[in-house]
Amino acid sequence: MKKFKESKSTSNRKILKWIIIVFTFAPLLINVGLVITDTIYEHTGFTLTAYGLNNVYWLDFWKQYLAVSISFLGIYLVYLSSSEDREKQLYEKNAEQYLEEVRREEIILVEVAQSFNTGIVYDALLQQAKSNIYDGRKVLSDSRAQMSQSHIKFEILTNLCDDFKKCETCSFSPCVDKSIMVQLRDLFYDIEKHYFDMLESSEIFLERLAQEQRRMNSLNIENSLYSNTNSLTNLYRDRGLYKQEHESKRELEHIRERIQRLEKSKLEAEELNKFVEMIQKEKNYIDKEMRPKFIRYCKAYIDIKKAHAMDLRTVGYIIYKKTS
Repeated sequence: MKKFKESKSTSNRKILKWIIIVFTFAPLLINVGLVITDTIYEHTGFTLTAYGLNNVYWLDFWKQYLAVSISFLGIYLVYLSSSEDREKQLYEKNAEQYLEEVRREEIILVEVAQSFNTGIVYDALLQQAKSNIYDGRKVLSDSRAQMSQSHIKFEILTNLCDDFKKCETCSFSPCVDKSIMVQLRDLFYDIEKHYFDMLESSEIFLERLAQEQRRMNSLNIENSLYSNTNSLTNLYRDRGLYKQEHESKRELEHIRERIQRLEKSKLEAEELNKFVEMIQKEKNYIDKEMRPKFIRYCKAYIDIKKAHAMDLRTVGYIIYKKTS
């Protein structure tokens, strides 16, 4: 495209130059030709043109010639001007279409950056989950679904795919565009991986909390059952019902064993803290390192594409730059 535009502009300049040269030297050549034909007539009597054209005829010729020449040059210049106007309108149209695509990509990239919402996940786990695990699981489910939607939008609605077709017309390998596109794509997949790792650790954390809640509920039931059975055993003993007392004591022993097993399976605080630390580690990595870097590359990517839109508006083709 660049070579075609430059070739077309050069061709128009050459045509205009040759037209000016022809109109400038044509009268002189005609005048010289008439002198030659007059000389031939004087020496040979052979007439090639009208003989004896005087200054009146010659000035009349110049008047007509200049009028025609000026009219022709004016028409040609108007043609060139209108052609340039049409070309500029085409540039403007192509630039607006390209810029509309850039705006769409910018919206998608903002949505993608917002989808890495680690704060909501972390707060839901540490505050809501301990009182209502269902709420915590719902937050994780919504976050996973939102991230999946962002993944689809990122791959379908942006040009940040593996083949980078927008760089096919670039003569550099790689150009600045492709370098930033590769970095931005890799950053997205890296953050996405760590984000899903955080969600997976959060799900394990919630499952451990759910197990602990079930254990505590069972333990409360067994303790209540132990207290009731112990009261019943004392009642049997007071009334001399030895057989019933013996069976009740055996039941107490079974209950005591179940209570001991439940107490041994208690989830230690260290295990819970281990999952919290894993979640906190992923959160910090995303929030403090990856997401700021991702946003910077998004801005650089959009700025370059906006510059390309300006290229299309001014010269009609994208000007790629080589990486340093």
